[in-house]
Amino acid sequence: MALRIGQRRLAEKVPDVFVQFGLEQQFRFISHPGVMAVSKLLEMRHIARMRANFTQENIEGMKAFDPELARKAQIALDHKLPINFQQLEIIEDSLPRLLEEKKQLEAARAAVAKLPVGTYDFPKVDISAARPVPGQKDLQGTQMELAELMDPGCQARLLTGPAKEIASKIASKQLAK
Repeated sequence: MALRIGQRRLAEKVPDVFVQFGLEQQFRFISHPGVMAVSKLLEMRHIARMRANFTQENIEGMKAFDPELARKAQIALDHKLPINFQQLEIIEDSLPRLLEEKKQLEAARAAVAKLPVGTYDFPKVDISAARPVPGQKDLQGTQMELAELMDPGCQARLLTGPAKEIASKIASKQLAK
């Protein structure tokens, strides 16, 4: 009897993928492997960063609580920049880099869209202004950029060994700009 039930379960089709989404409020569902891969990439905070696209209505609502933040959000809206709230704090300083990053990413998207079907190699395009990127040697666009500007040397105080020396050099280069 048990053998017959076990054989019946082995014959059933297994769902594509069980996906668990969320860290604190988790929910699970069955999905296609491609959907799972995108979901996991979005969940990884170091791979994809959330960015806001402001509307004039959002900015009007912000003015009641923080006029300075609303003014900075207006700068992002005027330039049609998707921006996260850490970068929003320093948008005036990093605006030239953000505009260059936007232009480079639009060019990269256009180049990828022109690729023929079945070709998955990344085209040769300039993405030097895009931040954060793997292997970068500065703090621009990272979570530590705002922290270092507000409290110079905070990253180096957290580390020990050779990493502490490297973090001190990066922080001093960041502050020199």
